Amino acid sequence: MMLRFQWDSLRRDDNLLVHDVASADLGLRPAVVVLIDSSGPRRDVAVRYTDGPDAGRVVRPGRFATHLDPLTSTADCWRCAETLAA
Repeated sequence: MMLRFQWDSLRRDDNLLVHDVASADLGLRPAVVVLIDSSGPRRDVAVRYTDGPDAGRVVRPGRFATHLDPLTSTADCWRCAETLAA
């Protein structure tokens, strides 16, 4: 889970870890920020996956499905907690 100030401070080429909603286990995938849209009432971020079968695919994850890379804490992330419990 990314805090609002972290989300708002993202820049192009920042490295992130994103929970892949297309996979059953919601696993973390490395990604790079490629677009930041600040034209609306909230910031929207697009990232490009850097590995896996669909490397290069661009997605727009929400801030609750992203972590800074390197991963510092998963304490507040229910997706990470579920993965560890399984």
